Amino acid sequence: MARFFHYNDFGYCARCPRTQHLHLCFGNLALAATLDDFFLFKEHIGAIYYKQHLNLIPKDPEERCIAVRTPAQKMAMVFTAIELAQLWEILENTALLLEVEKILADSAHG
Repeated sequence: MARFFHYNDFGYCARCPRTQHLHLCFGNLALAATLDDFFLFKEHIGAIYYKQHLNLIPKDPEERCIAVRTPAQKMAMVFTAIELAQLWEILENTALLLEVEKILADSAHG
């Protein structure tokens, strides 16, 4: 059974018991990531989230105007301020629980 780390009205993040990949599902987006890929994605989204909160990106909560570039040329994911905040909540809380899990595993082995 998958282990859920965090969920909200927009999506969730869980670990697949077979592959150990983290599955982030958010709206109509899905990402299956290794731990390294998850943290890279979190850093990428975090940089955009903090720019938005520093008023470097328009803040209309209903307008889908926050673009997140992808590796594909001329393709981006776009979010409202509310959607971006919900995605960041999932990523941040999942990362926190992953850190707790690592600390507990390290203390059990040490």
